[in-house]
Order: sequence, then structure tokens, then C-alpha cells
Amino acid sequence: MPNLEILDLGHNELASLPESLGNLKKLTSFLYLSHNQLSSLPNSFENLRNLTYLNISHNQFHSLPENIGQLSRLRELRIYDNKLSSLPEAIGELKSLLELHLMNNKLVELPASLMNLTSLTYLDLRNNQLTSLPASLDTLRDLEYLDLRANRLIALPPAIGELSRLKKLDLRWNKLSVVPGWIKQIEQRGGTVYL
Repeated sequence: MPNLEILDLGHNELASLPESLGNLKKLTSFLYLSHNQLSSLPNSFENLRNLTYLNISHNQFHSLPENIGQLSRLRELRIYDNKLSSLPEAIGELKSLLELHLMNNKLVELPASLMNLTSLTYLDLRNNQLTSLPASLDTLRDLEYLDLRANRLIALPPAIGELSRLKKLDLRWNKLSVVPGWIKQIEQRGGTVYL
């Protein structure tokens, strides 16, 4: 089916995908693989370079392949409810990404390359194991929604206070020792902060 633009394989018991998936080069709108038993993607996956939406949530991924960076037109990526402890540096190559959903994983740190996603408006890191955040978070200048709930953060970088478009910041259920003064700046700009 070389002209296929949308593919929904969600809510099955799939443990693997065929290499022929990479032949679907016109797959642009939507690839939904959620609620399966996948732990890897075929090498040919990098051929889906026109894909704009990918959902691989509710699977068994412990890591993501470096070639995910080849999906340069991706605008929304949903990887929540997996077993990821880290992200590949190649995630920073997804320059068109607007939404990144990473909640309910086991992330302990974020790669520096994540700060290259300057078009990002929505970043959900809820319920991971993060103890710190990159100091250069302010490079995500279009960020409107940042969810950091239920991590292990004890301090926050001042760069978050520089995110002038931030509308919602959720910090609940962390281990913050001090409430940063810049939180008032976000609220004065009309943003909502949950502590």
C-alpha cells in the first residue's frame, strides 16, 4: 500500500513490526502504535521522513533508536507509558516538533540536545525520575505548557523563569527545597503555576 497516509495499529498485541513498514514513504498524517507490546522499531523506520504524528505510547520501549532523528517533519511525538530511562541525543534533530509527551517513564536525565527543539510548545515529563533539568531550558522559547509533576527535582534552573510564553507550569509532587522567586514573574505574565 505505497500510497497509505494514515496507519492505526493500536490496541493489539504486536511485539514487532516488519521491515517493510519503511516502504510506506507517503505515510504523513498519522502512525498510531499505542497499546501494544513493542520494544523496538524496524531499521527501515527512518524512511518515514514525511511523518508528522507518531504515537508509540503504552508499549515496552526501554530505549529509542538514534535514527528517530531522521523523522524531521514530526510535529507530535507521544512516548508515554513505556520504560525509557534515557533519550537518544538524536531527539534534538526533530526541529519541527511542537508536542513531546514523555510521562510515565523512568527518565533520570534529559539529553542536552533536547534544548534544540526550539519550536516545542508542549512538554510533558510527568511521573519520571528526574533529579535535575538542563540549565539552558530557556532555549525552548515557544514553550507554553511544561509538566514536571511527580519527579525528584530538588531545584529548578532560573531559565524556566525566562520562558515568556509559558501558560502552565506544574511542579507538584517534587522535592523542591526552595520556591524560586521567578515563579511570581510567570504568574504576573498571566501564567499558572502549580506547586
